Amino acid sequence: MNNDGDKGDHSPVHERQTHDAPASPRITFVRSVLHTVIAVIALLAIATSIPHWGGDNFPVLSLVIYVAGMVFIAMPLCLFYEALLKSQAERTAGRSWGV
Repeated sequence: MNNDGDKGDHSPVHERQTHDAPASPRITFVRSVLHTVIAVIALLAIATSIPHWGGDNFPVLSLVIYVAGMVFIAMPLCLFYEALLKSQAERTAGRSWGV
């Protein structure tokens, strides 16, 4: 019988291991800063909206803080993080071809 095709969980452990390079400390730092910045922006927006919870007015300042924070602070950090990940992927791909 032909054993070609998907093996599922029956493949040996050494075949299932990934050979991804560990994340550099710089990438880990930028990821944690990004998570912290997003959390701080969200908490500031929530804190700004608390006085308006019982009233009929929409908390516009909360929306402005959230949108401006995400667009002008978190988005550039996301782009920088993505560039770091891409450069690491290119370096690891270059190493695998060079061997």
